[in-house]
Amino acid sequence: MLDVLIRGGRLLDGTGTPSRRDDVGIEDGRVVRIGALDGAEARMVIEAADRYVAPGFVDIHTHSDIGLLQDATAENIVRQGVTTHVTGNCGVSPAPVAERTRALAERQFPDYDHPVAYAWSTFAEYLDVLDRSGVGVNVVPLLGHGTVRLAVLGYERRPPRAEELDRMRAHVEEGMDAGAFGMSTGLVYPPGCFGETDEVVALAEVVARHGGLYASHIRGERETVLDAVRECIAIGERSGARTQISHNAPKWGGTHLLPEVIALWEDARARELDVGVDNDAHTDLGWGLRDGLPQWTHELANAELVAVLGSDDRRRELIAETVEDVRPAYGPVGLLKHGVWERIWLLPGNGVEPALAGRTVAWIAAERGVDGWTAYLDLIVETGGTGQADFDYIDPDVVGAVASHPLVALCSDGHVLPKGVQETDAPPYMPCSYGEYPGMLERFVAREGLLPVEEAVRKMTSLPASRMGIADRGVLAPGAAADVVVFDLPRVRDRATNLFPHDPITDNYPHRPPEGIDWVLVNGEVTVAEGEPTSAVAGLVLRHGR
Repeated sequence: MLDVLIRGGRLLDGTGTPSRRDDVGIEDGRVVRIGALDGAEARMVIEAADRYVAPGFVDIHTHSDIGLLQDATAENIVRQGVTTHVTGNCGVSPAPVAERTRALAERQFPDYDHPVAYAWSTFAEYLDVLDRSGVGVNVVPLLGHGTVRLAVLGYERRPPRAEELDRMRAHVEEGMDAGAFGMSTGLVYPPGCFGETDEVVALAEVVARHGGLYASHIRGERETVLDAVRECIAIGERSGARTQISHNAPKWGGTHLLPEVIALWEDARARELDVGVDNDAHTDLGWGLRDGLPQWTHELANAELVAVLGSDDRRRELIAETVEDVRPAYGPVGLLKHGVWERIWLLPGNGVEPALAGRTVAWIAAERGVDGWTAYLDLIVETGGTGQADFDYIDPDVVGAVASHPLVALCSDGHVLPKGVQETDAPPYMPCSYGEYPGMLERFVAREGLLPVEEAVRKMTSLPASRMGIADRGVLAPGAAADVVVFDLPRVRDRATNLFPHDPITDNYPHRPPEGIDWVLVNGEVTVAEGEPTSAVAGLVLRHGR
């Protein structure tokens, strides 16, 4: 007898082939039969009733490393149809941790009033903690280059000495032995940004020896995006590691370079380099106001930064440093560099005066009779360095063009959030963590017709799974893991918005769950039933090579 029978659905097997009407039989966490199963008996029958039945979505770019320890059920993730999260992206992972920099390591992930004690030092110890805690989605872990550098060099801005590089290699070796699927970099974020190309190549060589993936938030996403993509591809070529370019839609200031960016991807593939790309759908980012300032300021406490901004001379220096791009370029900083203050608006809370929430920096500057830079820096001071804003820093047409390219896997750049912030209009504002996948189906497939549903699902399932080397997920076929989503495309709707804390007209919230995702199974266990989470914790911590 089958454990679960999904009957009457339109099967999308994840490979991009046309949908077909088939039943799916599941037993012991695996797909065992696909076809007309009219006579089959099952302990549970799901009537798909002309809805699509697809592999669970595989999110290749997330930051759920600590969130899964805050909420093992991962309800905000499974409600999107996502069953697997690739963690440790942008150069940041929870391990390794050195005692002398432990406090800095523990600040890499926000706690959202749900602090997690770092009861580990090595990557293996972290994975063991995750295993014992239980996870609501499957986890495919990456090791963060920035975290490795932090463990050995802290925030020192220099190349490692030979002995230090050996210690960094040893950390990567330990992580790969423990089951990491590869290493990521965040080459715009301190301390990873202080690492030069040769250093990254040396560590990626260890990854390549283990058959792992090198994934990179590249060194510049705007004016310098072409050089940054070239560097990423060169690191993969020199080290021999398979390469993934993370969220590679050019940001404000580099939008016009998209055709040349795509040409670099295609040239790499023509040279038979194993290079892939991913991108999310949101064009905006909820971000700290202070995060737009030069990288050296990120080491300052809020009070120290406020003191710096009390000096007119220091303000002028900060502005010049940002405008002249004398540092690797953050994506959202393009709005500051080019003075696009009308695309930055304040989010409520975090010290923001209630009357200013939802107002753009341009509006505030005009109201106060000052220039945009003065208003922006004054807001940092007035909020004590804690103020948050929404930066609308990507062109929607660029996002659509990138998503349409056959090399590009779709992702969220989101993460598991604790239940305390779910379905509220309180910070943090992270709609990508609640509606990204339904939103991509809604926009790219149903509304704009950029992608056939079969191709969109391929980009969400078999493509990212194959990039990570997990052959038994991302497809619906006999023998595959029973990660399954049943969705009703005409009803699929993303209800999470970053534009307002609460929109009374649409009843949307930043953390509003989606509609149209009716059933989700993780390893054969129902985690969403008729749109409602079951609180099942059925995921696995996957380990490379195991």
